[in-house]
Amino acid sequence: MSHSMGISRPTPWAVFLGISLALILLGPGSAIAESDGSGSDRTSGSTWTGSESYQRSDDQAWKTQAFTGVEYQGKTDLDRGGDFKYWMISGGVSSGRMVGDHFKFALKGDYRAIGYDFNVSGPNDPWDTVHVLRLNPLLTYLINDRWSVIGGPIVEFSGEESANFGDSLRGGGLLGFGYRRDKFYVAFGVLAMTEIEKDARIQPFVLIDWKITKGLALGLKADTSRGGELRLSYAFTDKFNLGFGIGVRRELFRLNGDGPGSTGPSTSRQDGVGEESSTVAKITAVYQINKMLAIEGYGGVTVDGEFRLENKTGKKIVTSDYDDAGFGGMKLRFSF
Repeated sequence: MSHSMGISRPTPWAVFLGISLALILLGPGSAIAESDGSGSDRTSGSTWTGSESYQRSDDQAWKTQAFTGVEYQGKTDLDRGGDFKYWMISGGVSSGRMVGDHFKFALKGDYRAIGYDFNVSGPNDPWDTVHVLRLNPLLTYLINDRWSVIGGPIVEFSGEESANFGDSLRGGGLLGFGYRRDKFYVAFGVLAMTEIEKDARIQPFVLIDWKITKGLALGLKADTSRGGELRLSYAFTDKFNLGFGIGVRRELFRLNGDGPGSTGPSTSRQDGVGEESSTVAKITAVYQINKMLAIEGYGGVTVDGEFRLENKTGKKIVTSDYDDAGFGGMKLRFSF
């Protein structure tokens, strides 16, 4: 890794929040946001946001959505020598049901393993495989047919393989409101999470599903501290839709006790903290095989990428930008 100074970036959350507020104002009152009365809807792909967990169900049966996926990014150069690439496997589930007429309970969880493959020189070894496990029980109180109150705790493990379990835990929660009208839904509020060797992170969260027309949909998913995505998609048939999305990614994790100690405790990566942040743009294609199964393929480019390495007290050791890189992946999505 290079020993360059990090360049501060404006947070993307203000941009997401501004877009979301505009959609709140424009969407529900817009003529094209109203139901067309045909009963036909080809925008099932917009449910990638997971908004079903926040909304009223038609009955009290459990409704579950799940996914499993793989992703790969090709080799790209670090700004002062060396390169890296990564692979990722992931999975998640969200299951919810109505409890009486006014409450909905949902249990959401996801897992991913990211295998970083670095080729660098110098005394500071980067990290290897990182594991992230996140659990988020969610309770929604449905005030009426349009408004709801949303809240729930969040627990997350985020650490390199063999990292100390307790030191890799993060916790927090979210609290906010939901609004639904016809084919427009928005959830918004505040999310707070502890950080590893940093001050707690407090940010807005926003989630939007807007079926603009029978085929066109806009989705925004920014309900975790790990980033978010804004996606515009079009359903060409009942089974196939294509979308374009832009977003941000962020990984923050505890390192294990392996690796060299360098010249002293202040520059040792042992039990330290790793962070990756980037901006992404991608194209996504979804094919709905049947009511229970869909396959999703996507590809795009990562830009404005940066790594940060800190010691175990959170003091910066080094930062390194990396060049733009192509990535691609596939997911299987299940509904039952």
